[in-house]
Order: sequence, then C-alpha cells, then structure tokens
Amino acid sequence: MITTTTKDNDTELLNWSDNILNDQQLELFFLNTELELEKTNSILKKENKKNLMGQVFTPHLLAKFMVSLFQPDLKENNKILDPCIGPNTFLSYLDNTDSSIQITGVELDESLISENIKEFYKKANRQLILDSFFNLPLANKFDFIVQNPPYVRQELMMNGENSKLLALKSLSSLSQIIPAKSNLYVYFLLKSIFHLADHGRMIAVIYDSWLYSDFGKVLKEAFVRLGSIEGIYHFKKNAFPDAEVGATVIDFKRIINTKEKNKLIKLYSLKTVDEVGFYGSKIKLPFKQIPVQEFFTYRFSEETVIDFKIDLFKPIEKINSQPIQRGISSIANKFFIQQQKTFEESIPFVKDVTSITSFNIKNELFYLLALNGHISEKTQKHLDNAKKEILAEGEKFKALKEQIEHNPNWYKVQLKKPGNLLFNYYLRKNIDFLLNEELHYSSDNFYILNVEKHLLANFAILNSSFTRISVLLHSRNQGNGLRKIQLYEFKDIPVIDSNKLSNETIAQLEVAAEKLKSIDRFSEGKDEMINEIDEILIKEYNLQSKIQITTTQLYNDIRNIFSIN
Repeated sequence: MITTTTKDNDTELLNWSDNILNDQQLELFFLNTELELEKTNSILKKENKKNLMGQVFTPHLLAKFMVSLFQPDLKENNKILDPCIGPNTFLSYLDNTDSSIQITGVELDESLISENIKEFYKKANRQLILDSFFNLPLANKFDFIVQNPPYVRQELMMNGENSKLLALKSLSSLSQIIPAKSNLYVYFLLKSIFHLADHGRMIAVIYDSWLYSDFGKVLKEAFVRLGSIEGIYHFKKNAFPDAEVGATVIDFKRIINTKEKNKLIKLYSLKTVDEVGFYGSKIKLPFKQIPVQEFFTYRFSEETVIDFKIDLFKPIEKINSQPIQRGISSIANKFFIQQQKTFEESIPFVKDVTSITSFNIKNELFYLLALNGHISEKTQKHLDNAKKEILAEGEKFKALKEQIEHNPNWYKVQLKKPGNLLFNYYLRKNIDFLLNEELHYSSDNFYILNVEKHLLANFAILNSSFTRISVLLHSRNQGNGLRKIQLYEFKDIPVIDSNKLSNETIAQLEVAAEKLKSIDRFSEGKDEMINEIDEILIKEYNLQSKIQITTTQLYNDIRNIFSIN
C-alpha cells in the first residue's frame, strides 16, 4: 500500500524556560510543529541531490547485521518502521517474515522507489508512505524502528537547501533543546523515540561524531532519560564505503518505567563491519560495560583506529640506549637560569619549548648556572646575594632555606646525561619530539631520550600521527586545552619499531626527517611534512595489519581526543 501522511494540527510551539530535555515537552514539540514540506526535487540539481537529501545508503553487510539484532525478537502483530527507506535495504531482509507483522516504510524521494520496492509493499500488512517522516503523526507507534537517517549539516537546514527541511518554521524554539550545529539525523532520532511503543526498540546507524560533539549531548540525554541503550557498536572505519569516518549502531529500548532502565551500557569497539560476522542473535562480541552515570564523560576517543597491539609497535623505552628520565631541576630559576651567558660556569640549557621554532634545537637556549667545582669571584658574589634574598623571603623557598642552613654546597646542580631527542610532557596541539643533535642539557620540563640506531628515522616516527595518538591516549587532561603525560606512562607508549621497517622505508623516513629538521613548528608547512611521514608509515602499517587505515582517520582520532577534553 502506498500512501501519503496527513499533517498534525498546526499549533504554537512550546516556549521552554530552560535547556533541560523534558520528554513530554519534546514529544509535544514534534506533535505540535507543522513541517510544511514541498516537493522541490525538480529544482534540485541532479548532481547535488544526494548530498542535499543527506542520502548515504547502508551497505548490505551492515544492514543485515542491524536487522539481526532485533529479528529473533519479532512476535506476531509487531509493527516495524523504517522512516527513510532509501533502496529499502533494511526491510528487504524481512520479506519472508510472519505476515501478521506490520511493516511501514517512509521515503520522501520518490525516485528511489523501484518496481521491486513497490512489489514488496503490495503484500499484506505493509505500507509505503511517500512523504517526509516529520509528517508522520506521533499517534503511530511501533515495536521496532530500524534506520539510517539522512545526514545534512545544520547550515544547509537553515538555508533551506534540503527539501526535507524547507518547512521548519521556527528553529529558535528548537534550538533551546537541540544545539545549533546538530545534523539532521539528530532530529530523526529524537522523533523516532516518540514513535516507539513502551519497550519498543530502535536500531539506528549514524556517524560517530555524536560521541564527541556538543550536539551529541542532547542525544545522550534523550537516550538515558527516555529509555535504555542496550548496546553501542562502534565501527572505527569502513561502515560506509564512501566515507572515511567512524560509525555507530545504536540499539535503544524505549522504557517509560524508570525502574526498568539498564544501569550499564554495552560498548562494542570494532575496527570494521567485517568483525561482526553473520551469527544473528548468537553474535558474541567482546564488549565493555559503561555505567550510565559515566556515559556523558566516557572517553570514546580512546577507541582509536590504530591497532597498537600488532608486532609493528613496541614501548618507547625499548628504542632508547639509556633509561628515559626527566631533565635537570634547577634550584631556583630566578637565580640559576639566565637568558645570556652571564657567568663563566653557565652551560647551554634547553628550557622553554615555546621559544624553539624548528624541530632541530639550535640557538634557542638559556644558560644554567651549574656549579660543581671552582667558583669564580663574580659567581660567588651572585651566590651570596641569592642566598640573602632567599633567606629574606617569607614562606617562599621553604625547602631551599632548610637546604641552605644544613648544606654548605646547597647551590650544586645534579647534571643528567643529555639525550639526542627531547619531549616536553606538557601538551597542547603541538606534540613534538625535538632533535637535540648537539646534546644540550635540558630542564625538567622535558623527557630525555637517547636513540642510537636509526636516529633520523626514529625522529620522523616519533613526530608521526601514530606516535601523537599514542601519546594523547596515555596523557591526562589538565583543563583549558592542556594535557600532561607522566614519566611512567610515557615509557610505555607504543611507537613504531624501526627494526620492523624495510630498508626502503627507513631511507624514505630519513629523507623526510632531514626536511622536518628545518620546518617551522608553528607553520602550515609542519602539517604537510607530518602528512608526508604519515603516508610513508601507513603503507608499512597496512602491510603488517589486517585493518587498512588512512591519514584522514588518524587526523579524526586526534581531533576527537581534543574535542571532548
């Protein structure tokens, strides 16, 4: 049966006084909002229609998996909905289901309705609605909803360029519960929830951006407030062949009685759809259980596309010829570190990472007053004055005062063997390993590494996106975009083992490293150079791993980690 919907009565939108997602208010919003959708396919340019309609069709492998999540639970007279059938991929797997089960498909784009699809809906208890899902009255309740909602950016919605959204009359009211940057799929999912009968289930696939973004918070709150998430299947890649982004399949159950809601959410982290297999309801995949109260703060970004467990990687401490350690701690910077060589006993000293403009440390140095033997007259006067000032301070320098009182050699500095690579363990967007070819001493802001074999190749590897992701996953948020990685955590970060690379790859990395040495760390040229290194390493990674990845996925991982911290 092919029909069109009738619109709900046009009444004034509710005016909410706050941003708290209230299920009654939200349901009334969808009930009372008139969405006047015009058939504008004729004015859409044919080559842009797919993007403007948000059509990203579901691969059969993924669709079959999604249907398998609920198909074993179907009962007589159940009602099933797909609010945007496209080529009818999901529901086609239910063609031989019990004839008492009612199947409803909705589709706005009539050009997608083939003769096979028309034949599918001619069978008993099946209905095809050629209209917008937003015109389907909420009085229609379903036991199961399966969908791949359209993906359209908010700016296209607001400009009226998508035929599904031309009738949205008042985004201002909507924006009070849905952030301005929300994609069209957010609207689809929220409305779908209110079409579910009590204990009805929705299986939906969407890009994984909701796990990290602001607009994803409204979805998380809706899922928790209005029911239970039975499972989240997070595919890091290849869910959609034409899109290099991650995707999630959400298994949601509408539950009105709050006492029946789940306390834990199952998270299945998968590289590709291939991992799910075809076992129907018998699928046994490894999963984590996330307490519902931690759902909003859970670090989904830790589920990276990189498989750090393969033999290509080893802990960073294993590439060093000496133990990794922090740099030199100065007694009191004010008195013992200068920007110029003021005293003959002063030694060149790397202190301020922000002053180092290239990846190769050159003249961006301070000077450390390192006293372990003879002291010149000038330096002795300086020490005497420093001692007086320190003792005259109030609570400041408390520990140093005790040192002065009990140790005549209080001014001595313990030097640590320098390394040819340095890493500042306070991180922002610049996560850089610096080449220290002249073996300058460094302050305790840095971790000291010393690499004897394949130095330049390892210099390139350490500045790759592989290592950056590894560092980020082991670091901790300090607030305001600042992160920190502790020494014991740093020693264990997995990095690509240069010994596992081909001679050709080593040679390519060394050429890239020579270029990287002179690159401005704060310029656009840096990103281009890192991309060149990434491309070299991705070839090796893809040869040695079962999962193929791209630079786009690496950069998405980095962006996602920063977007939620």
